[in-house]
Amino acid sequence: MREFSSTHSWLTCQRLGRSDWENYKRRRIEDFEREKGEGKVDEDILPLLERINSFESYVTLSSCSGRIAVLELEDFGRKLNSRFLGKWHKSVSFEEVFESLKSCRRQGWLIQFPPIIHVACKDFSSAEDLLRIANNAGFRRSGLISLRNLVVEVASLERIEIPIAIDGKLLVDEVYLRKSVEIANLKLERGKKKLEKLFCYLNELKIEKELVSSRRESEGKDPRL
Repeated sequence: MREFSSTHSWLTCQRLGRSDWENYKRRRIEDFEREKGEGKVDEDILPLLERINSFESYVTLSSCSGRIAVLELEDFGRKLNSRFLGKWHKSVSFEEVFESLKSCRRQGWLIQFPPIIHVACKDFSSAEDLLRIANNAGFRRSGLISLRNLVVEVASLERIEIPIAIDGKLLVDEVYLRKSVEIANLKLERGKKKLEKLFCYLNELKIEKELVSSRRESEGKDPRL
């Protein structure tokens, strides 16, 4: 998942007005461009993030297009000292998963993570618009996760977590593991199709916003309000 290191007091930004939002967004976009240049942004979610950032009232904070991973843990629920034995942002083969397990010495888990995007919003109206189209695109776990910061989490339900090894020894047979990998791939693909839907809905929202802005300009009003 892409995460930026800079922090900001969103409550202060809300109180001080538009210039603070513009400065905050500019700094976040600079972080985004740097991360993109370093290859730290998932390529298959990049067009969607750029579309979100094209709105005056949104800026992306962190994201993941969804992935499949084999994770080694010390014990159930204890992520300290955990390590990825393998992780993929695309469909994975049984052979790749099986090969990654050869270095497992503790608990091995097959996990499929759904897409997730965190977006800071300029105001509640913008947050409401984003939540509406995210829900329409199938991201039914989306919500406002920070009232003070007005951060919307766009998230879905496609996820699996399966223990497949203990003390480095397989718990399941080949048939079960093959089927689990197949299901993980299907869920991953389903999540990525929702990202495509969200992109389409954002395009529609962009057109809608531009029409409203054009109408306000013709009426002699500030188009940014």
